[in-house]
Amino acid sequence: MKFKIEYILLGLLLLGSKLIAQETEEKKIKFEASGFIKSDIFFDSRQNVDALEGLLHIFPKDVSLDENGKDINAKSSLGIVDISTRVRGKVTGPDVFGAKLTGLIEVDWTGISGENSTSRVRLRHAYSKLNWEKTEILFGREWHPMFVKEVYPSVMSLNTGIPFQPFNRSPMLQMSYKLGKFKIIGAAISQSDYISSGPDGKSSKYIKNSNIPNLHVQLQFKPGNFLFGIAADYKSIMPRTSTESLLTDDLFYITDEKVNSFAYMGYFKFQKPKFVLKAKAIYGQNLSESVMPGGYGVAVLDSITGHEEYTPFNHFYTWANVVYGDKTKFGLFGGFTKNLGANDPIVSDTYGMALNLDYVYRATSTISHKIKNFMLAVELEYTVAAYGDIANDYGEFTKSHEVSNMRIMFSVFHFF
Repeated sequence: MKFKIEYILLGLLLLGSKLIAQETEEKKIKFEASGFIKSDIFFDSRQNVDALEGLLHIFPKDVSLDENGKDINAKSSLGIVDISTRVRGKVTGPDVFGAKLTGLIEVDWTGISGENSTSRVRLRHAYSKLNWEKTEILFGREWHPMFVKEVYPSVMSLNTGIPFQPFNRSPMLQMSYKLGKFKIIGAAISQSDYISSGPDGKSSKYIKNSNIPNLHVQLQFKPGNFLFGIAADYKSIMPRTSTESLLTDDLFYITDEKVNSFAYMGYFKFQKPKFVLKAKAIYGQNLSESVMPGGYGVAVLDSITGHEEYTPFNHFYTWANVVYGDKTKFGLFGGFTKNLGANDPIVSDTYGMALNLDYVYRATSTISHKIKNFMLAVELEYTVAAYGDIANDYGEFTKSHEVSNMRIMFSVFHFF
């Protein structure tokens, strides 16, 4: 019998029990296992653009008419899924370079899933951190800084607010520095599971070939019960390393043309023991790797050499979320995203996610009740997607039509 590395890793996490300590020459290395078992039952009023056996709901599918003029996608569905069950292991110590050393490994069962398939263990997080009094250095796979772990939607759905909120875990080198109530964050980020789109489909090679990591800088300010933040993000990808003549076959030319894109973000949170209010807004380009509508198109095309120049699409994303309660919590979430078109006229192909959408909005209500390490939750999620009918040269829609989906979800958590 052949054992895959992910099963060996999972076995080590489970065998760790709650706490493992190993003596070293200086201090103890501690390993602590935790996680949760989660089951979700959900009903959708319409077919959707989704993933992970339908659990990761993004937005409803467009109208698709059969020979009798009936909408094929106006079909409800029911799912029962447990693949978001999660196990994590935390490693602490020993101190190095005068800093506290910690690490985290986390897996779930969403690696390979879909119709007629069996879920597989997937690596979610794997990073180490060095913490001094004011400085922290992180290296490994972690949430993209635009996710903002302190300010993201408190919903039961695995989508965690997408397509209005970034959803991206990537390999990175991140450094932060605290200065009183301020914290400065800087990161250099690559791509792994969450990758850009291009001529050869989704791939991490586009950012690798650019020789420039995704660069991010963020400033946080935390006075009392408030948290405010602003950020800027820069990404450069190279869709092609060569082009082919459109007039003569088998004539190739080297190219180093890139897509340079920017994103700007602002957010805040107000928190009391039983009340949390948070919101975020992003103006961004080519953010499809974060499971958000976005991408780029060909703005210049040379028929002799096949040389292409690109222009990014601009999108606006925003959401707000309020949660009240202690053991029993009530939550409301609202999100909106809008396609603002490309910087330059589009003359050929486009690449990315949901570039046929004019706008999307969602309203969600959640109620949960926790008893010790057991929690029940019910969530109602209403999502509307407007598909474009008429677009200008910049890919911005001047006419669109709406489709909607109502999702009702019941979730059970068993924490350990």
